[in-house]
Amino acid sequence: MKKCPILVSLLFSAIMGYAQAPSAPKAGDDTLSLVKIEKAGKYGFADTAGKVIVAPVYDAIGPFKAGLAIVRKGKKTGYLLPNGKTSSLKYDSAWVKEGRFHMVKANGKTGMLDNKGKELVAPKYDDVNNARDGYVSVLLNGKYGLINPQGKMVLKPEYERLGFVSNGTMLVYINGQCGRADLVKGKVVMTPYEKVGPFRDGMAWVRQNKKFGFINMDGELVIPLSYDWVGNFNEGMVAVATEKKYGFINKQNQMVIPQKYDKAYTYTKGKGMIRLNGRVGYVDKEGNETWPEMAPALPEAHR
Repeated sequence: MKKCPILVSLLFSAIMGYAQAPSAPKAGDDTLSLVKIEKAGKYGFADTAGKVIVAPVYDAIGPFKAGLAIVRKGKKTGYLLPNGKTSSLKYDSAWVKEGRFHMVKANGKTGMLDNKGKELVAPKYDDVNNARDGYVSVLLNGKYGLINPQGKMVLKPEYERLGFVSNGTMLVYINGQCGRADLVKGKVVMTPYEKVGPFRDGMAWVRQNKKFGFINMDGELVIPLSYDWVGNFNEGMVAVATEKKYGFINKQNQMVIPQKYDKAYTYTKGKGMIRLNGRVGYVDKEGNETWPEMAPALPEAHR
């Protein structure tokens, strides 16, 4: 006698006493597919073989997203892990932002959990947002701060505006001034300038009234605001331009390679990349030029 798979399935559900939802959402990146089950108005999860993984004890349960599922029991909301453990069940509300950030709210304040259910940002801020590379920006009383991927506060919420995270640094703005924050060391160099570039080789460019100069790690202006354009220092040299003519200076603001080129790029391995009359080549500190037959690839920022 042949067995009817549909009949077996229905009998199994009846014996277990659970009603199974037709969909089987993935538990984040986990390979186990879990099926939502319901019993007496309470919800849980079973695997596709019918084994109960999460007992139906929740008043509401959502699908797994980025490794966690939102659950509600009574008046409290939290997140559920694929193994059936509840990471926390103490929040007033919870939601998934941009499909991967696990947000929570308690007493009117917002926080964030990581994808393992650990509280990355405690719910004590007015707003919480992703800020690239695992960093999270927080807003409190109209001021912004920053929390690193380990959940440590690296910038207190005292800034009027934050820039983008780039190579472990970030622009910060306060009281009409712009500064550059080293997010690894937790050091902020504030300046009176309208914009500050990244620190490279111990120097960062600054801009004021469309003119560029350089400050050192202490925020001191060591190269005056006299250039129309500048690059970033490397090997003690940097490309600069005035009146659309490009050359290279050193940290003492000495013009080592004259401003006679149509464009200058990075300085690396003892040579600066240049462009003149449509050709791209290299020049060293002595002014010796090299023009390869095959034009070298331009730095990504200049393509």
